[in-house]
Amino acid sequence: MERAVSASGDKPLLSAARAARRGRLLDGAAGEFRRNGVAGADLALITREVGLTRSSLYNYCTDRHDLARQCYLHLLDPMLQDLARAMARSGSGLQAIVDFLVEARDRDQSHAIIASELDTLSADGRREIERRQTEAFDMLAALVERGIGDGSIRPNDPAIAARTIWGILAWAPLGDIWSRRAERDPFGRLSVELPRIVESGVSTRPAPARIEAVEIDDWSALAPPPPADRAGEIVATASALFNARGVDGVSLDDIAAAMTATKGLIYHHFDSKAALVAQCLDRAFAIYDRLLDRGERHSSGVERARAGIVLNVQAQLDPAGPMSLTATSYHKLSSEEQARFSVQTNHLLDRSIATMELGNRDGTLRPFEAEPTALASAGTFNFVARWLPAEAAASPIRVAFEVSNLFLHGLSADRR
Repeated sequence: MERAVSASGDKPLLSAARAARRGRLLDGAAGEFRRNGVAGADLALITREVGLTRSSLYNYCTDRHDLARQCYLHLLDPMLQDLARAMARSGSGLQAIVDFLVEARDRDQSHAIIASELDTLSADGRREIERRQTEAFDMLAALVERGIGDGSIRPNDPAIAARTIWGILAWAPLGDIWSRRAERDPFGRLSVELPRIVESGVSTRPAPARIEAVEIDDWSALAPPPPADRAGEIVATASALFNARGVDGVSLDDIAAAMTATKGLIYHHFDSKAALVAQCLDRAFAIYDRLLDRGERHSSGVERARAGIVLNVQAQLDPAGPMSLTATSYHKLSSEEQARFSVQTNHLLDRSIATMELGNRDGTLRPFEAEPTALASAGTFNFVARWLPAEAAASPIRVAFEVSNLFLHGLSADRR
């Protein structure tokens, strides 16, 4: 417990000490959430690492979900401050965005872990986080609009551009979990590549101004057919619900109700929710493989890269699409299944890296480090369904065009 304050002169010191302890607590929580997710975090471990007792933890939060809410805002606030400074500077909109991304290199992106578990938070907590996250999107979109106005940024949809940029930033800790490539530090290398990707893209070609000027592969031809049995129907229904509301935001009763069935039907096919999550992920990785197969029909690196992005964007916007990769779904798995899905993740990443290396060789993609750049491409679509405004998502082909244009050609008007 905090000691009583006996004199008014003690209050600033006490407040500063409490703020410092709270900061250490939230930093420690960020590391634990990154390792084990919100639901699986060891609160006792967090308190020991920051020198608190378990009981004193509740001087700073009401429960683990309130701790997650505070942690999210603790990590997001410095980025909002970075954006505010970028907006206040003179200069072009494009330079302001590049400056922000350079500053973001040193920021902890673990808020993305909590973002994938928002549905575990209280309604008020979710609304607060969504409001602050939208504030970040709006500030970044305003910089894009400023750049379009001053001629430094080519015409594009600022709302989609803002969320795509943020998605690449936020993918790093999630990709770290799924791929287990932290020891190779591809995400540290991504932070170096990211400003240039956003500014100039990865393609050596100019950006197409109209959607008709480029081939957009259609996801509908690859979408899985309606399930042929009840087990498949359960998996497809659960995948759509998990994508919309998060794994912890959906109960087996919710899935049964969506199918107008009973929970007993689900238990007839799956002995636990974790087993169902694993089947949803098996379905997802099969779809991701199929999308890469389709993209690899193209002959050049840039065509394969565009196909991979546009197909995945459309798939994520379709309720029949694959389950997205989140911290929650990973931590629901047994250690054996985590290892199995990490192997599958790396298989997909290796195929994406091969696409980037092909583009480097054939001259359609500029020279860059292939591994972190391939990882960045996954960030363009992993959050799109959750973060995109409903009105923007009404045309998946248009969204796919905008997202792929940003990754391949960047924002710079000089690249048109």
